[in-house]
Amino acid sequence: MTDAALGRVLLTLRGVQWILGTKGDPYALLLRAAGDDPAELGRRVRRRGPLYWSSAGAWVTADHEVAAAALADGRMTPRPPSARTPHVELAEEPAPWDVPALYEALPLTGLPAALDREEYERLRHWADPFLGEQALRPWHAAAVRNYRSRASALGERFDLVDDLIRPATVEAARVLLGLPDHRAARFAELSAAVAGVLDATLCPPRLDTARRYRTALPELHTLLAQTVEEAASGGFAGGRGLISRLLRTPGRDRSPVATDVVTVCALLTFVGIEAATTLTGNAVALLLDHPDQWRALCEDPELASDAVAETLRHAPPVRLHRLYARRDLELAGTPVAAGEELVVLIGAAHRDPGRHPDPDRFDIHRPAHDRHPLPEDGHAGGLVGSATRLATDAALRALAANLPGLVRTDEVLRRLRSPITGSVFRFPAARHGTVREQFPPGPRTL
Repeated sequence: MTDAALGRVLLTLRGVQWILGTKGDPYALLLRAAGDDPAELGRRVRRRGPLYWSSAGAWVTADHEVAAAALADGRMTPRPPSARTPHVELAEEPAPWDVPALYEALPLTGLPAALDREEYERLRHWADPFLGEQALRPWHAAAVRNYRSRASALGERFDLVDDLIRPATVEAARVLLGLPDHRAARFAELSAAVAGVLDATLCPPRLDTARRYRTALPELHTLLAQTVEEAASGGFAGGRGLISRLLRTPGRDRSPVATDVVTVCALLTFVGIEAATTLTGNAVALLLDHPDQWRALCEDPELASDAVAETLRHAPPVRLHRLYARRDLELAGTPVAAGEELVVLIGAAHRDPGRHPDPDRFDIHRPAHDRHPLPEDGHAGGLVGSATRLATDAALRALAANLPGLVRTDEVLRRLRSPITGSVFRFPAARHGTVREQFPPGPRTL
């Protein structure tokens, strides 16, 4: 597709999302990601019942019980069907816009974000000896040193995401994978270029952003594949990295080991880095909005794991999962036809008052039994979850140790068109000072 044709399609698809949002459908408003409060939209979804049909063409739930059941149901998978069956309510209302679907207009080469659930489960079980939390503890210690080193080099004023969180997270991922030093600079450049790509699977990006993804995604995937190929042939001494360790692990179901290694690396790079960066930004923003909890963390770094767990509940880095019914089924007493989409609003389900006491309160001292994380198996989170949590834990320990006087100096801005991650775009900060009173606490969008 030419740039001109792609631009027209992206603009049309974006226009459709805006039009659907004008009807007041809360999921349609969340989908267009234009600055509406996602917590309030989640409450509005819950008021429509445990499962409702959105004008955006999907079943939607913010009910914790229904969300957990859907994520654990083997009849649901993240891989979309090759042909979509229109919902009965819309069968008589064909769309007036004759345009391809977003994934057809903008194929995101190398992004393994919609595999079958069995594939995610197989890869998780295969890689778990190296990507489980216990296995990652030595890497966690190195990541703390990495974040602390970068924090020490900061000036008095800086952007917390651009100058510390993202580059330190990218470097931690490179070390984990075992990419050689001579590829570090290009890996960092390409990782920055694909920031926000997960959101582009659901919300049409701007044309310049789409161009950047079309160039950077294949190149980054090729860089990973070349590194795996070199490691398989003994071409570099990265024996302690994940790539080399996985290559020495027999595959299951006679799957080509090198292919699986590239897929795991791609998930950690394209999904894990963005998830860890967003989770860390969310955690720091919330902690600074609650100064007593920030002080508690600075006094006791062991609270970092509690801060991570509470941020995952209160402001997860992946707000929703999209699933598709493989066959006709019933969920929450509602028939769901084969091929229909079901959107699980993770962030909203984690604030379900029927499951979480005082759900809108951020509290790192919340008892663990009052947090009820949703299942991770069957989607990308199962593979990247441990690394994401430990990277954020490492970042929080480093910030508490090196920047105990950290303050925001202006509003925290979030990307528009990011319904899945709501990722931080700007985080102006300083080492010392008093938070300005000219702006309200909490993030805004840009």
